[in-house]
Amino acid sequence: MRALTANGQPALAAYAPQSGGGHRAHTLQVLTVTAGLVACKVVFADPRVFDVFGLPREIPPGEFRPGR
Repeated sequence: MRALTANGQPALAAYAPQSGGGHRAHTLQVLTVTAGLVACKVVFADPRVFDVFGLPREIPPGEFRPGR
């Protein structure tokens, strides 16, 4: 996942592992946070939305950096 913002709201770009290595675009998720809690989550499954945010549709093997 990669953290970003969409319309001033927190968002996540999720990638799924591919069988041959690397990762492909999965979903872009936009969160609405109210009183410190997630009140709503909108999920965009069309990979073209990654283009709008300048995100790659695929991450080659070896370039994906897992989180902590």
